[in-house]
This record gives sequence, structure tokens and C-alpha cells, in this order.
Amino acid sequence: MDRIEEKGRPQMDVTVEVDGVRVTSPRDTTAADLLAVAGLDPLTRQLVLVHGRHQTQYEATSELELHAHMVFITVATGPTPVS
Repeated sequence: MDRIEEKGRPQMDVTVEVDGVRVTSPRDTTAADLLAVAGLDPLTRQLVLVHGRHQTQYEATSELELHAHMVFITVATGPTPVS
């Protein structure tokens, strides 16, 4: 069942891709929440929208309006261990 959001329109879930994995999330969400739904730690990963040759990075607190078939990748934000 659809939820009603503050703007008065139904809050629907959409399916997007994060690092090659399909995940379902509410249409209106934050980058941190989408990372968490994808099983990733928002404290150590940053969300990046891939649209053709363009990439847009989002901070964890960024609000997103998701649309079906959006493709995201993530990048590490912490130090990279050296072996």
C-alpha cells in the first residue's frame, strides 16, 4: 500500500541499481538511507549517480527523488588500506 508523504502525494517505492545490485527504496529518500538499503555503510561510502558519461556525487544528507532504473555506484570515503 502506498504511503502518504508530507507533500500530499503517495509515497511509492522504486527499484534502482546500486553497485550492480537492484534495490527497492521509497521514491523520496536520502543518500544515506539508499546506501543503508543497499547494505552499505553511509559513513564509509559515497553515492554517485551515473547518467551516461556524467556522474553526480551525493553527500549522505542529500535528499533524492528516485526514478525507476536509476544507476548508482559508490566510492570509498575513508582511508584505503595498503598491503
